[in-house]
Formats: sequence, C-alpha cells, structure tokens
Amino acid sequence: MEKEARLLFGKILGEIYRFQRASDVVVCPASQGRIYALLNGFEGALEKELDVMGVISDAEIKAVTGMLLAIWKDKDRLAQFKGYYDIEVELEQRKISRDKAIKILTYLKANHQFVELIERMDSRHSPVECKSFDLDELYSSSV
Repeated sequence: MEKEARLLFGKILGEIYRFQRASDVVVCPASQGRIYALLNGFEGALEKELDVMGVISDAEIKAVTGMLLAIWKDKDRLAQFKGYYDIEVELEQRKISRDKAIKILTYLKANHQFVELIERMDSRHSPVECKSFDLDELYSSSV
C-alpha cells in the first residue's frame, strides 16, 4: 500500500473510531491516543491496525474451499464428517491457523457455500470457538 493510501486509511479509521467513541450505543475499541495517532498519520499506529486486521489471501481461501470440496464430493468422507477436528490437521498442513480458518469458514457460510458441512461443526467434535460461524452471533457478541 502506498504511503498516501496508508495515511488515508488511518484517517478514515480514526474518524470511524472517533464517531464510535462519541456514541452511547456503539463500543469503541480504540483509545483517545490511538485515535489521535491514526488521524495524524503516526506510522506505528497504522502498522498496528494493519497487523491486527490481518490478511487472508486468495490462496488460503482456495486451500480451505478445495479441502471442503474434496470432503463434499466424497460420499464416505461426507458421511463420516463430524466436526472441526476432522479437518484440523489438514488445515495445519496447509498453513491455515485456527483463527484464519474461523474467518474463512464464517465468510464461506455467509456466502452460502458449504453451509451443510460447516453447520456440522456445531458438535462435540469441534472446539468451542469452531462450532458456530454465524455473522449475527459474531457481531452481537462484539457490541
């Protein structure tokens, strides 16, 4: 990202945080200092925001969708699929962390892809954080 684009991103994000801070309804995740730093182009503050946000590459999405498609197409694997633990090792082999997998699975479900398979993860064969991938729950728990 060019320097100017980073500055613009910081200013826009800083303004969003500033509006959230002024709201009685929305909880703002940023301190006054962080907002000030973003609005005034502090490089460290911009880098921190980009690091926290993270990036999920198209290759990572393709890795997960390819793995799910293989399960979906194989009637035996599909019938035996019980939850996240069934795919965890394969995800690790593909260098997909649990945090990224959660984001990708949430995206896929929101996009109405592999919904039946993703919903099967709501079982004792999944860790607590990998049972539900609903946007409504994600957004309501963060407010």
